Amino acid sequence: MVHISLAVAVMLTLVSSHDVVGPLPFAVPLLRVSGLLQPAPGRRLFVVSLRVGEEPVEAEDISRFTLATSAGVREPIGAGASETSVVPLDRIPVGGEVGEILPSDAMFVLTRSTAARVALEAGPRGTIALLYDLPLSASVRALRLPDGRELRVP
Repeated sequence: MVHISLAVAVMLTLVSSHDVVGPLPFAVPLLRVSGLLQPAPGRRLFVVSLRVGEEPVEAEDISRFTLATSAGVREPIGAGASETSVVPLDRIPVGGEVGEILPSDAMFVLTRSTAARVALEAGPRGTIALLYDLPLSASVRALRLPDGRELRVP
């Protein structure tokens, strides 16, 4: 069950989208993990940044934020409150939670409930950055939100 309603989804706006240039460092001191995210040969990392409106966003399964591309639909491999705070989803252990408090005082939290499911919570006036792994030749069309709405990605 997804806790994102149409009224809340309308409050998500696309801020930016672009290829990640070079490796993307990550660090989660609470989990004692850090490293570099690098695409495999023939692939690229792509980030989509969203702004949350006046209402919080909660989604039980972050994989429902899919990216429609010419090579098919892709699920996020990482997320954070910004591109500089992206956490690879596979590094969050089952039962684990990572998050941060943003300058707007909004909370950003990722919680892994099962091996296949990570929940997302973002407070009012917060931000969300979603990281995707794409083939080099894939063109990006849209970000599909959990409610089925699409945001065109330029």
